[in-house]
Amino acid sequence: MRGIPLRCAVLLASAGLFGALAGTPAATADDFSRVDRDPLVGAELVLDDGRSASTALFSLRVGARDSVRAYAARVDEEVRPRTAYVESNWSDREDWAQVPEATDPADRASWIVAHSYPRVALTPLAVDAGALHVNEAQAIAGTQAALWHVLDGTDLDRDANDAAVVAVYDLLVQGSAQAVDTAAEPSLEVSPTQLEAVAPEAPLGPLTVGSAGSGSLRLSVRGAPASWLVDDEGQQVSRAGDGDRLYFDVDPSVQAGVATVHVHGSDLPLPEGRLFTGRDGASTQPLVTAEPGTMTSSATATLTWRGSTPPEPEADETAESEEAVVEEAPATQAPAQESARVEEPVPSESPSATDDRIPDDDLATTGTWLSALLIIAGALVVSGLLILVLGRRRRD
Repeated sequence: MRGIPLRCAVLLASAGLFGALAGTPAATADDFSRVDRDPLVGAELVLDDGRSASTALFSLRVGARDSVRAYAARVDEEVRPRTAYVESNWSDREDWAQVPEATDPADRASWIVAHSYPRVALTPLAVDAGALHVNEAQAIAGTQAALWHVLDGTDLDRDANDAAVVAVYDLLVQGSAQAVDTAAEPSLEVSPTQLEAVAPEAPLGPLTVGSAGSGSLRLSVRGAPASWLVDDEGQQVSRAGDGDRLYFDVDPSVQAGVATVHVHGSDLPLPEGRLFTGRDGASTQPLVTAEPGTMTSSATATLTWRGSTPPEPEADETAESEEAVVEEAPATQAPAQESARVEEPVPSESPSATDDRIPDDDLATTGTWLSALLIIAGALVVSGLLILVLGRRRRD
């Protein structure tokens, strides 16, 4: 029976720790995309430098039940199936979107996937390419080779590859050279993604929501107590649509803090030719969607505010007072010098160390870390008391 209280203490401590961890919100599976296993395998390619390269048509999961096919953007990078992917802007990649040519690589890539497999069936693709027959593996290889040409600067060895692969490659490379600007806007975005303010007297904003869909988007705020989102007229809102402007309002008692605005949408249109990269800069193969679909996506914006900056200490007055103390101590008497060293005031912190620090009284309690610490501390205190009671009973 003596072991029961001890076991209760351990369970209580574990429950406290679990409750603290559970208080932190976790990302849902809908917040990002992943590559499904077992892609469609294409024909092996031989590049003009003698290298061999495998090709595949990947399946990119972009929602709870929806997937779209996608091609690789680079020759030498590897697709990591467990890595989270997010939709990215072509314009964020200077080597693909900000080039002197009239038709940039991003536009050419969008044209290629719009005019090839699986967007175009195999028989029409063979007719367009002037080939007698094109099978699935050849169509995948020819399309992948064309994408690598416009995005990675590679060329095919024309003598070492199937004639059907070369025919599809030539069709897509030559046709994409005349591509117009077809870069679509992201399926979901919030602009700007960061806002900062000092002693704001009005709601922070505006944040502009952009959506490719026509449905309403779910809004939420994390990280700040007594805060909410309002529209142009100051009315609280929990949903928004494409083009809506949002403002972040917070109770005046919360003088400083950081909050994150989340915009969540489902069944958003996803056209072919969209770029997906590793979330948070994770190293993985960039992917280009090869067919249209619908997706679930989230966008965020971070808002930071603080109270007015406290006045800086007068540096000249501090220096003069220190000089006066030193001059008052006689230089010829050792005891007096010792006394001066003892009574010399401790120098205050330099302004450079305190200017960027917000006073503790003005800090807002944001997030869930404080409650987590209190839960853990309480559990440990109760556990300690139970263990002390056990020890006393054993001694008695």
